[in-house]
Amino acid sequence: MKKNKAGRFAFLLVTAMALTGCSGKNRPDYTAEAMNVGGVSVPLGEVNFYLRYQQIQMQGFSAYFGEDFMNQDLMGMGTPYGETIRDTAVETLKEYYVVEAHAKELGVTLSEEEKGRIQEAAKAFLEANDSKALKAMSADETTVSHVLSLMTLQNKVYDDRAATIDTEVDPDLVAQKRVGYVMSSLAGTTDEEGNVTELTEEERGEKKTQMEALLAAAKESGDLSGAADAQGMNYSTLTYGQEGSTLDEAVESAADALAEGEISDLIEAEESYYIVCLESAFDEEATESARQNELSQRERDAYDNWYTPLLEGTEITTNDERIQMLTFDRIFSQPMEEVPEETVQEESSESEDGSETGEENE
Repeated sequence: MKKNKAGRFAFLLVTAMALTGCSGKNRPDYTAEAMNVGGVSVPLGEVNFYLRYQQIQMQGFSAYFGEDFMNQDLMGMGTPYGETIRDTAVETLKEYYVVEAHAKELGVTLSEEEKGRIQEAAKAFLEANDSKALKAMSADETTVSHVLSLMTLQNKVYDDRAATIDTEVDPDLVAQKRVGYVMSSLAGTTDEEGNVTELTEEERGEKKTQMEALLAAAKESGDLSGAADAQGMNYSTLTYGQEGSTLDEAVESAADALAEGEISDLIEAEESYYIVCLESAFDEEATESARQNELSQRERDAYDNWYTPLLEGTEITTNDERIQMLTFDRIFSQPMEEVPEETVQEESSESEDGSETGEENE
């Protein structure tokens, strides 16, 4: 499960939920039950509200795929992108309701101060948007406040579980090397119909000759990057460690045998020729990033180990027909103007704040 920055969400709501767009003709009954989680009814309005927030957050895709991107198969899976987002929104709300039912078992609750700030954020959001936008979002004070409460509570539970992890990380586990390399592909060419034409032996030989010439120049100058640039070839870098890399096994093995600054001989992998240079035997920045990733994974595991059994033990029913009524006929967007951060900066150093207004045009 992904950690949700619920503390930020409460204040981003004021700035990011301002809407414009066109409305569809049919409006679902947002008071109807969309799903039931452990005996608790989840109204369709909450699903719609959370879904529309996600839709707005992704509106930047319209610059690449057009305003109607939610109805396009962006992932190539045979499903409109909006349906994928809708399914994810439903699963996320299931998670929130399961967490809400069991948070007290960990001693995790919302403080009166947090409840007060959630109410303030909900009211500020309602005031910042006109009635058409709020209606399209099924956004009333009860809905907005409860979704914010669910998100804040889940965030606190996540932090509670994250605090239980072992923060000691074996340095060898996360140590990273940085390599630079030049690759010449031996894969054939593929036409528009997907037909592959393999390289001839002559073509493979030409590629090998080119790489051997590059290797000779790099060995002479001690600069693989410069030699590649001089021959119009691409020089790339990456870091890798004990946990593996995207490098071909033969390439990684050759890199491991190099001293810092040393250039390998020509490496013939299954589908490419490579020449590798070990730029750094210990990349400090990449190593710290790997350490943080390891800690983040431990936090996710701690949360999942608590949450997953609870989810599996909870009886959940969904009204798929109602949920599928949440279509993407409307196009939502957010204003470009921003208000200074200091408008609402008291919650934490992680908060991103401000206020904007918006509308929904029919």
